Amino acid sequence: MMKRNKIYQSLTISITVILNVLLSSRAQAESFENLLKSSLTPPEVEIHNIMGDKKALETARNACIFLQKGNSVQEFSTQAAISLLQLGLTQEQLQTAALYTGKVIATGVTSFCPEYKSKLQELQL
Repeated sequence: MMKRNKIYQSLTISITVILNVLLSSRAQAESFENLLKSSLTPPEVEIHNIMGDKKALETARNACIFLQKGNSVQEFSTQAAISLLQLGLTQEQLQTAALYTGKVIATGVTSFCPEYKSKLQELQL
């Protein structure tokens, strides 16, 4: 339970940070992939290479679908955190993966369903 809370906290922080960057940029003008890749740190790039472009795109689009159904970013982030626990990553990789997933969610919402950006703002600390 504590591990899940730590991962969720990392997701929330990551979403907050990337949201601030994306809200101050011209996010719609760039593709999801370019926006995401330009926001990743070297350790997050390693996680992206493990997850792959297809999984990142799927997660981003699923976030939009989830929000369109009236669910919260917090609920989607919790599900994402639980799925990270099932990957068998080390503690360090899990924290990096949580930050990476937060960026995928925020970038996906900004790129594919910007009408839900306000839901991302609900998570700001």
